Amino acid sequence: MTFIGAEECIRFGLRAGAVVFRNVHVNASGPIQRTEIVKEAAEVRARFSSASAIRDDPMVSGFHSLLRRFGVNPKMDRPSLERLLTFAWRRGDLPIINNLVDAYNLVSIRSSCSLGAHDLDRISLPVMLRLLDGTELFTPLGSDQPIPSKAGEFGYVDVSNRLLCRLDILQADFSKVTEATTNALLIVEGTAAHAPRIIEQALKDAIQVVSHYCGGKAEVVSLPQ
Repeated sequence: MTFIGAEECIRFGLRAGAVVFRNVHVNASGPIQRTEIVKEAAEVRARFSSASAIRDDPMVSGFHSLLRRFGVNPKMDRPSLERLLTFAWRRGDLPIINNLVDAYNLVSIRSSCSLGAHDLDRISLPVMLRLLDGTELFTPLGSDQPIPSKAGEFGYVDVSNRLLCRLDILQADFSKVTEATTNALLIVEGTAAHAPRIIEQALKDAIQVVSHYCGGKAEVVSLPQ
């Protein structure tokens, strides 16, 4: 078992599936990939007339509703999907990280799902989507200082009780995808506002796009319930 979604999270309205990628080649995204991203960002600008229109989108507002159910203010802690769509709308592009991260960010704005990947060789399986109890170890992306996890929120936790991602907002530093990554666990997340077919299509698109730019082999290890 690689990935498990707790029933309590499903009852709250979380929906998630996962893909394992093996033998990928992670490096800087090239000009063809950047061109595809810019083209998709232009589609975002065509879909939305303003940043407020992004917030009002049913699938974005679905993440807002979900966060509020966990006591989180989405105006302060904006969902990753909203942040990416807003970035694309304002700048006509997406952040440049590496070819794997850039690939799943492209799928995120295309599918209106939240995607995140972790270095499979740095985590202990299975990973569980569950409610946090406050004992989980968490060092946020870009930091070397741990911070407390918050009981009652949801997150993705490995067997060593390390928090890989707080809500759908902030990933951990230790499991980030880098050019040293050869195997990765990619999680595709939605809410009750996402029909199952949307998340399943996002999984298929993620396999196609990541495999195209990073090579390797992919296997779906969990479908949304």
